[in-house]
Amino acid sequence: MLMAGNAIALQTTTPPPHQAASQIHSSQDAQLQASVRRAIADDTSLSDAGHRVLVIVSDGAVVLRGPVKDDAEKSRIDALVRKVSGVKEVTDELDVRQ
Repeated sequence: MLMAGNAIALQTTTPPPHQAASQIHSSQDAQLQASVRRAIADDTSLSDAGHRVLVIVSDGAVVLRGPVKDDAEKSRIDALVRKVSGVKEVTDELDVRQ
């Protein structure tokens, strides 16, 4: 019974990888993440998948992850993010769905 309790404790204290990767390091990063998400959300030309990309921000550097519809959408999202004030660099890890 003790082992089961330890297993539960481990599950609750170890965050899933996607949560750890999306943590914000500062309030400036949180504001920048919100601005990037807003820029993506406001573009009605993007697919549902394009609107749901993961945005990770650390010290003004943005990482984009997730599936997108096609190469054009991947390029569009990258361009949108680069225009957001405060973005220092963009790492595009978006995957085109096959």
